Amino acid sequence: MVSTRYRPKDLKLARRHIVKAAHRVADQEMVIKKLLRKGRPSGSAYALLSRLYDDQRRKLDRLKMIEAMVEVEGQLCVDVPSNPGTSAPPFAIVHSSGTSLPDRQPATPCSADVWRPYLV
Repeated sequence: MVSTRYRPKDLKLARRHIVKAAHRVADQEMVIKKLLRKGRPSGSAYALLSRLYDDQRRKLDRLKMIEAMVEVEGQLCVDVPSNPGTSAPPFAIVHSSGTSLPDRQPATPCSADVWRPYLV
């Protein structure tokens, strides 16, 4: 499998493609409505609409994949400057009262109302 690196620029482009695909689908749906009002045959218009739906679905799947890859790359590329003089971890979950959790306690919050993640 070939490894592809996606950048935020690729994500922006994929989002634009989704918007254009949605406009094409909306335009074709309007054409079909007009044809139905006039009583003209619309079989070929429905065939085109079906292809546009398939195209839009493929582009949406690709967008989701790129979003996931860019999010993963963003997490991997976080560079935290290391301070050799400190022994505290660079990130910690902090209780809303301002006291940090001990290192032995799990880092997952129990509820969103009680625990809020802050960078320390």
